[in-house]
Amino acid sequence: MKKNYRYSIILVSFVVALAAAWGIYRIVYNKGLQNDIKTTTIDTKIFRPYILGTNISFAKGGNSSDFVKISDGWGGQEPKHRCAVGAQTVIRLYIPDSQGGNLRLTLDGFGVYPYKTEKYQEVTVFANDVKIAVWQAAHNGPFNVDIPTDLIKDNTLTIRFVPRKPYSPPPDTRKLSMAVREIKIDRVFGAQTKRKIGKWVKENLMGGGIKQNFDTNISKDDAWL
Repeated sequence: MKKNYRYSIILVSFVVALAAAWGIYRIVYNKGLQNDIKTTTIDTKIFRPYILGTNISFAKGGNSSDFVKISDGWGGQEPKHRCAVGAQTVIRLYIPDSQGGNLRLTLDGFGVYPYKTEKYQEVTVFANDVKIAVWQAAHNGPFNVDIPTDLIKDNTLTIRFVPRKPYSPPPDTRKLSMAVREIKIDRVFGAQTKRKIGKWVKENLMGGGIKQNFDTNISKDDAWL
């Protein structure tokens, strides 16, 4: 019993030390990201600063106004989503830690299409003007696509959503492709086990993931409303 007790103490001590080391690493790493955002020569009024793993919420009270503009094909804020409007919809991001592996774009939303004649809205996805996916956006997402890291040269990422046949659901007169609830970009892990470990570490050792230091509730710049 005493021997097992000692092993248990050693194991717990090791886990605590590992968690502490990981926490210190993340604090230093996050500080580096924030310094990069402050000192970059990229125009962050055009390419909005984004830290991998951050959820961009398009629901009422979410942080979407800090990342997208109406002039880039986004509809106004609705209770649970914002709509992608017109021939194309764009989001431009500056991602200081974009290098070091492929990224994965996840969009939670649903296609807007005439239910009697179509089964889904076809949406082509471009990353820095390179086609990376054609989504068959039906009634519900999420929809995913991997973004090769070699498409990102200067930590800037422009994503475009181009619908094949925008649709106006009555009585709405706008031409719509998707209603978007949330967007997230994160790293692609090589194996399912690594993804599970990463998720566990974020939820249990990092308080749910990387937190942005700047306010993402309501944009204070009218151009982003």
